[in-house]
Amino acid sequence: MALRLTRDEILSGGIVRTMFLLGWPMMLSSLFQTLYNLADMFWLGRLPEESAKIAVAAINLSWPIVFFFISFAGGLGRGGIPIISQYVGANRRDKANHYTGQIFAVVIIIASVMAILGFLLAHPIFQLMGARGELLETAATYGSVIFLGLPFMFIVMGGGQVISAEGDTVTPLMISGTSVLINAILDPIMIFGLLGLPAMGVIGAAVATVIARIIAAIWLLYLLLGGRLRLKPSRKDFRPRWESVKFILKIGIPSSARMSARAFGFVVMESILLHLPDQTLAVASYGIGNRNVNMMFVIVNGLASSLTIMLGQALGAERIDRASRIGWVGMHLMFYLLLGASGVIYVFRDPVVRFFIPNNPDVIEGAKTFLSIVLLGIPYFGLFRVENSLLTGSGHTMQSMILSVLRLWGIRIPLAAYMAFSTVTLPGGMVLSGLGYGAIGVWFAMAISNMLSAVIGGAFYLKGDWKRKVVRVRPKTPAGI
Repeated sequence: MALRLTRDEILSGGIVRTMFLLGWPMMLSSLFQTLYNLADMFWLGRLPEESAKIAVAAINLSWPIVFFFISFAGGLGRGGIPIISQYVGANRRDKANHYTGQIFAVVIIIASVMAILGFLLAHPIFQLMGARGELLETAATYGSVIFLGLPFMFIVMGGGQVISAEGDTVTPLMISGTSVLINAILDPIMIFGLLGLPAMGVIGAAVATVIARIIAAIWLLYLLLGGRLRLKPSRKDFRPRWESVKFILKIGIPSSARMSARAFGFVVMESILLHLPDQTLAVASYGIGNRNVNMMFVIVNGLASSLTIMLGQALGAERIDRASRIGWVGMHLMFYLLLGASGVIYVFRDPVVRFFIPNNPDVIEGAKTFLSIVLLGIPYFGLFRVENSLLTGSGHTMQSMILSVLRLWGIRIPLAAYMAFSTVTLPGGMVLSGLGYGAIGVWFAMAISNMLSAVIGGAFYLKGDWKRKVVRVRPKTPAGI
């Protein structure tokens, strides 16, 4: 098999082998996305003790808000995966090319609007969440710069998903890798003021990230518009057509709603931490611990994305038997991989935490406690992620949205509030008793929500709607290929 898999290779290769051949570039791409934040955190963690704690807390407070603003545009890009993959599976390149241009156009327009709103509203948003004093000012400053780079971020992230849906997972990897390298080089220069530049601290980390995203976006558009990729949309394909946009919205809006609900849920989770007695310690511990968990999500995101592509192309080619096998193998593989990875991180949790913030004993202990508890639910999150990816890959994005919203809003957030606070005041004024476990209660809520959502997702899996495609077109080639 070549690095860039063909339609026939995706439809006929061994399932585990194809998952990894498709998935390893996306794993590395996911790793590169994680390294953006890790690089910022690594260098900002080298600032003086109190400055480091505030800086690390600020960037972790900012990213749920950034994710919320970009989630609608990102959901449309992700919702385009089943459209592209199923048309490729049906061997309808003309349709795949057309929808590639349409998805890019819609995502860029929406991301640009989100960037302007985010930049203008950064300070009041963080204030409304409960941030105070220097943490509020630092988070608002960092976030406002990041917001301005949202259109470029989504050209890279959303565009990479569309290109991957065709089977080319290597090109997005090369672009993301170069972008991360640029960010890693610029971070210390701009944070500490090297090479004659002024020391910019947290703002320098944000500027470095935006510059790296701009370069990556220009490269991707150059390849796409220059006809250098296997997807070759013409310039007219980038002019929005209402019928095409309507179909994209039909498939993509549930994904957007799912990502928006998920993103806003993380904002609420951060807000819960901000209402604990030591908000900076709670947010910093959460941020350091969660970044280490995100290293495992490199595996999750890569394999889940490859499953989405494989399933979409199998359904497009009307290979229902192969689609069923893809789901079964994916569930087992993901669970046991994450079980092993969780065990490794638990054993080495002390050195991996100290690597990022070596001079803050209270944050180190807080992050280690986070990992000890949250890792219990990670293998079950793997099952949930596969269940969700099967629904997304088949185009049943409404069911995917329901499952994701239930996990966060129906289980995690209410449970976190109940376990964290001694009393919880509802919007109507009713006061409920809680357990008052503080941050530890939030960590347990995260683990429990992953376990329960995997069980609920199993019901969606057994229902079997994910075995039906959403594009109404017969494959040009025999379904037995």
